[in-house]
Amino acid sequence: MTLQLQKMYFCIGQKLQKSRTTLLAALLMLSFSSSAMAGWELQWIDKFDGTSVNWDNWTAQTQANYNNEVQCYTNDDSSVNKNYDVSDGTLKIIARKQNINCPGLGGTQKSWTSGRLNSKDKNEFLYGRIESRIKFHNLEGGTWPAFWMLENRIAEQPVKGDGDSINWPNAGAGEIDVWEWFSNAPNTYITNFFNTESCAGETLYSYPNGGPDVQNWHNYALEWSKDNTSFYIDDILVVSQDMSSCNQYQEPMFVLLNVAMGGNLGGNINPSLTQATMEIDYVAHCQPSAANNATYCNQALAEQNNGLPEVSIKITQNGYTITDINPDNGLVTLSAQTGNINADSSYSYDWYTSGLASPIITGNQINFDPSSMVNGYYYVSVILTDDQNPTQTDRDAQTLKVISESISTSNTINANSTGGSISAGILLFLGLLGLFRARHSLPHQSAGK
Repeated sequence: MTLQLQKMYFCIGQKLQKSRTTLLAALLMLSFSSSAMAGWELQWIDKFDGTSVNWDNWTAQTQANYNNEVQCYTNDDSSVNKNYDVSDGTLKIIARKQNINCPGLGGTQKSWTSGRLNSKDKNEFLYGRIESRIKFHNLEGGTWPAFWMLENRIAEQPVKGDGDSINWPNAGAGEIDVWEWFSNAPNTYITNFFNTESCAGETLYSYPNGGPDVQNWHNYALEWSKDNTSFYIDDILVVSQDMSSCNQYQEPMFVLLNVAMGGNLGGNINPSLTQATMEIDYVAHCQPSAANNATYCNQALAEQNNGLPEVSIKITQNGYTITDINPDNGLVTLSAQTGNINADSSYSYDWYTSGLASPIITGNQINFDPSSMVNGYYYVSVILTDDQNPTQTDRDAQTLKVISESISTSNTINANSTGGSISAGILLFLGLLGLFRARHSLPHQSAGK
């Protein structure tokens, strides 16, 4: 994973000294009783059903170079030797043995090419269930595929300049590994945490049939709230971690998918190996829902929405479409954009907001003046209902980021010291808290280190 070489020397007892500001907004708490919390509501999914990578969802992280690994990460999804192949409803990330002067690393010589996608600035998630269905095609030594997450203020490509200047694994740049597998230790896979708060740690899952199990399709998932993280393979609970005293992982994170080769952790590469493939059926994010009993956050939920009204929230400020809200730039409008609307039906919009400054709600719009709002994250959702058939609904939710221009360039931690401070404009964290359902406990579990 990110900066794994540093992991080998990272001291769990390291303390990051930081100034703290009073939280001026309450956490959004949507509590579900064990009887009400029945399933999941799909928020986002990439089903890889096209013919190329959807670059609206992903960035090819071509500047990553860690752990003395031998691969050059590319953005190639079209050449004969492409590293991303979207076909037959899946994404294949393909590592290939070939010498290259790596363009993303200033021409550094590498002996393999591979792929590393992240969803930073495009699809970021705060709490809920993050899930992917994955299989790996190879058992030869030297490969290291992974499905993992990073906090969105990390100073890694793409760097937007919106406070993403924090160095791993400080607050704002912590890591959660949902699934990573080493072919040189094939019988287990790893879930793990890297942060400066001593939050949780490594847990190994032992495949019942050993290494060959990695070549079968499995659903790997993280269920995440402010106070808990739980990891699953298929419907088996790997481990639950108490996060109630953890001060990290309370802000949006993004997903990464990659295949690393060799290096300090990948180990020796089998000399006969020339290609290694990680195949991904989908990546999805859900929030808890009492509306169904869905166990997974997957394509089946997406297919349930076929033919239903569709709604999405558009954000404009002073007439311009935006992603981040500047409190000095005037009136903000949130509009519920709809598609697949039946002209013979009538529809209603139910809005929920947290922390917005005196919002004025009129039908499919919300207007508010952000000038009095502090920098941080705010939550808004809308449910569109067909009044003639109330079971026909669709929902969209957005995490709004309010940040002034003066803050966006100054919120930095010095990575060369063991301490530091976060500016008084520390981000406020808002999230959904769901009481997650009970699952089967894991018979193959070892203690985290």
